[in-house]
Amino acid sequence: PSGGCGAKRWRLLGLLMSITSDELNFLVYRYLHESGFRHSAFTFGCESLVNKSNINGAKIAPGELVNLVQRGIMYTELERSVADDGTDCEAAPYSLTASARESKQQQQKQAQRAAQQQQQQQQ
Repeated sequence: PSGGCGAKRWRLLGLLMSITSDELNFLVYRYLHESGFRHSAFTFGCESLVNKSNINGAKIAPGELVNLVQRGIMYTELERSVADDGTDCEAAPYSLTASARESKQQQQKQAQRAAQQQQQQQQ
């Protein structure tokens, strides 16, 4: 995760959660197939050897890739809005299309605001 107010805590949590390449490939394959991209799904399936994986597709809910991406964005937003001490901190709205430079500037402003809030609380 990129640096947010509570990024340290969430990086530690991220070490406990993972997804394998085979699982991700299956989710991409399933997404392509469900979205009607049959030829792309076929090609991707052949190249990624999805049919040779040990993944039981019946146990994976339809739309799972989109669900995981949406939850990832939600956790990213949560990470950016909670300080390491558990208090709320102001964070600019998340934007998937923001440039890296804009994101860096937002993070710097966010860190400055958090430091100012801490100083005010200590006084």
